[in-house]
Amino acid sequence: MGAIDAFSRTFSIVLANKKLYLFVLIMTLILAPLSVYVIPQDFEYTYNQTSIQRGDVIVEEYGTPIAGDEAEVMLKLLAGLAVYFLVSVLLSSAFQYGTTKGVLQYLEGEDYSLGELLKDGFKHFPGVLAINIVFGLIVAVFIGIAIIPIGVGALIGLPVGWILIFLGVLLFFAVLAFSIGLTSLPVPLYVERKNLGAAFEAFSLVFRNVFSTIGFGVLMTIAVMGIVIIASPLAFIIQLTVPENIAPYVSAFVQAPLDALMYLFLWTGGVAFYKELQRMEDIKKVDAELEDLGLEL
Repeated sequence: MGAIDAFSRTFSIVLANKKLYLFVLIMTLILAPLSVYVIPQDFEYTYNQTSIQRGDVIVEEYGTPIAGDEAEVMLKLLAGLAVYFLVSVLLSSAFQYGTTKGVLQYLEGEDYSLGELLKDGFKHFPGVLAINIVFGLIVAVFIGIAIIPIGVGALIGLPVGWILIFLGVLLFFAVLAFSIGLTSLPVPLYVERKNLGAAFEAFSLVFRNVFSTIGFGVLMTIAVMGIVIIASPLAFIIQLTVPENIAPYVSAFVQAPLDALMYLFLWTGGVAFYKELQRMEDIKKVDAELEDLGLEL
């Protein structure tokens, strides 16, 4: 029930905080043209055509790329991706802090200003960045361990191998959902406690509530997939109807509001899930105290 309660509460918080949506929209509108500008959109390779005469037969060979052009395109792509990744990570860290603080203040009945949230976000973004890097590495280890049965099963072959692969796939998706729930908690803990060390309390919370964490991860994945499904046809229609030279920019700006909704939903969901786990932990403590006293509700 904890996962469902947190998920439904996320909807109500998002709907009640239109200012926070505008706050996140600022970020996605900044990133929209940047992604098109710095990342090459057209990957055309120049190919050689070589004719070789073998007796009375002329053989034409196609598909040999010019190494210099190929390397130049790849370097340009990697450089663009690096610039975009760096800017997006720094911006998202600042805006995640500001959004999380705004949601926490709303739940406490306090008012907030977007200017203050932005200021606090850029002030504390190094902490959010560090948390996301550390927990990202931890999740990578979890997922790496989860796919071991799949690899072992592929080596063993039939019939035991297929059983291992099946169990490995189930374990992989369970770990993935668990990881989504886990990574939603550290930033709310950090923002509320104003202490980087508090972020690691996420482990004790999720391991005491494993099934709720997995359930929340599944629900958040479904929500994100829903937003992506809505955005995909829009991008396709724009590519068909808008002139080729401006289509990527138009597509990026049209998708920016949906990207903002996705970020806001994920970050708000983290706060809602954190508060729900807190409530569940408080209930467990009360039940334990009553049990010690020989009382039952």
